[in-house]
Amino acid sequence: MHKEQRFEIKYLRDIDKVTHTGKYLVFGVLGFALILIITSMVLYKNAVISQKPKPYIMDKNGEIRKVFDVYNDGFEMVAKKAMVTKAHELFFCLEPDEQQIHLNIQKSFYYADFIPLYEFYNSQNYYNNIVQRNTIQYIKVDSIVFRANLGRFYGKVLLRGQGGVTKENFLITEFIMEEGDRTDNNLYGFFLNKMKVIDNKEINSRGTKYNAIVPTNSDGSTSSE
Repeated sequence: MHKEQRFEIKYLRDIDKVTHTGKYLVFGVLGFALILIITSMVLYKNAVISQKPKPYIMDKNGEIRKVFDVYNDGFEMVAKKAMVTKAHELFFCLEPDEQQIHLNIQKSFYYADFIPLYEFYNSQNYYNNIVQRNTIQYIKVDSIVFRANLGRFYGKVLLRGQGGVTKENFLITEFIMEEGDRTDNNLYGFFLNKMKVIDNKEINSRGTKYNAIVPTNSDGSTSSE
């Protein structure tokens, strides 16, 4: 073969290689750009969702609550703790109004097995003392913890008379968290069974003395931790 012909063939082969290399490079750049676009879209979508204001609802008791995504793993724990707090507030927060006391306690029965405790306190004339002495009893929540379906509430019970806070007790309760259906009287869909007071030791007291809330099990027997 003539020397010029061999040179021409080699030159054409080199051009062909360059052409294929250029195609691969273009496809690679396009693929990388596509990956960047998809990644950017996903990140942008997640950022928008995370910054989107969470809607609120008002329950039948007039309380404003956030609406969480039911598929969020954290929703169930938030609902459980909110329900435990609500149940304890209904049962342990007392005002010197006999009708209001019994109304709130009746509501608490939809959330927890408070009936044995109520019967014990009522037999001790505890609620009448609250009314007669014009006392307000309320609670402060410290923490709520769960181990499987066994839960504990840690907080404080405070009694306020006309002279200010006169009594402060630790309050530790224990219960079994059971899952049920949501109803108009229990929007959370949980129930606290086998409710009992584990500890109710007095922290401090000043002014008028009040009868302490005696720690009792759900069967009425005294309990200590």
